[in-house]
Amino acid sequence: MSKKPKTITLLSWSALFVAAVLPVALLRGGLLGTGGSSQLVSVLTYIGVLVTASISLIGYGVTLQTEQRLENEQEERQRQLRLDAAMRAGQLVSPHDAEPAHPAALASGLLALTQLDQAELAVALLVDLWSGDRNESEPGPGSGNGSSSRVSHEAAILVIDAALRSTSPSARLVAAELLCRNATRLDTCQSLHWPSVVDGCWDPTFGPKTKLLIVEALVRMTMTGPAEEGALRSVAVRLYGIWEADPTAEVRGCIGKFIGKVLGRLHDFGVKQFVHGPKMVTIENLQAAAASAADNPDDYLAKLSNELGNALGEWAASCQAQRPNPGALATAAILPL
Repeated sequence: MSKKPKTITLLSWSALFVAAVLPVALLRGGLLGTGGSSQLVSVLTYIGVLVTASISLIGYGVTLQTEQRLENEQEERQRQLRLDAAMRAGQLVSPHDAEPAHPAALASGLLALTQLDQAELAVALLVDLWSGDRNESEPGPGSGNGSSSRVSHEAAILVIDAALRSTSPSARLVAAELLCRNATRLDTCQSLHWPSVVDGCWDPTFGPKTKLLIVEALVRMTMTGPAEEGALRSVAVRLYGIWEADPTAEVRGCIGKFIGKVLGRLHDFGVKQFVHGPKMVTIENLQAAAASAADNPDDYLAKLSNELGNALGEWAASCQAQRPNPGALATAAILPL
């Protein structure tokens, strides 16, 4: 907020004080004596000061009103420009002449909305554009977009990433729900199949439901992906990033449980440390996280997390050495943006 209005208010009160006090002092002869001519000069001087102060106050007032009007007009223009841009972006998502919009147009429109602070609208539109047909079996990771998806996995993940970075709790929740709903169609070894905002790092300000959905999405994506060493490393570091950053005891207890399920297989591969952004995560760090494993006070949540953890442990036990697929080198380093 500008400090100018406070400055002008101070000047205004100063001028009023001078206008009120000065004539009393002058007429009492405090400045120019007690003679009649001196009093006349004092009155004329006072009138001059009062006129000057009044002109200054009027000038300041006009300047302030002008600046406030221009600032309001600028804000209104910016708001209108964002609204117009959002409407044009929405038109890219809408079909034209009864023909479905091109996937590139859909992706452009959704990503444009995220750049216009419309992440909530973008993920709301993504609900019908990305989700596969629930009446048919889900395709495996990397097998395409499903029978009804109209945007690619990569474009959808970029939209979800933007929504998770936003400050809107509802946008974050919808993004996490979409991520969990489509997790089994993603490939944990593809960096473009996971939001970078939660790739080896974590935002502890996520709501409880958002946290649960993201964690479940991570585990389910991992278990339906290739059972390889690279995937095992990725899930371990991503889980550790959550454990390290979240102060909630229930979250740390659940994540510690999941890390404990994959720790034995990591030992089998002789893994000692992992790249984690600007630092290294050691096997000792993972052991400390696993030692914090605890059941949730809610018996139902504890039961579900135990079942999910046991399934993750079975998947980890089946992991084999990493195949030299494209992108395999990147699975060795989780680099948060």
